[in-house]
Amino acid sequence: RDGSDYPDLQGTELADLSAARREAVRFAGALLRDQPETFWQSGEWTMSVHDEGGLALFQLTFFATHGAV
Repeated sequence: RDGSDYPDLQGTELADLSAARREAVRFAGALLRDQPETFWQSGEWTMSVHDEGGLALFQLTFFATHGAV
């Protein structure tokens, strides 16, 4: 979520919570690396991870602040 929702309707099956955490960080890093301008335009981005039943497992939140110039 960066002002809009982009749900993953297919999902990814992973072995356990630890694997889900690793994949979330890897995926978030790839998005930030490949589309940095999108992140800087919104200033905040949240990734929520749910199990197959829709239960929220954890959330990653990224935000940027500008320093005083």
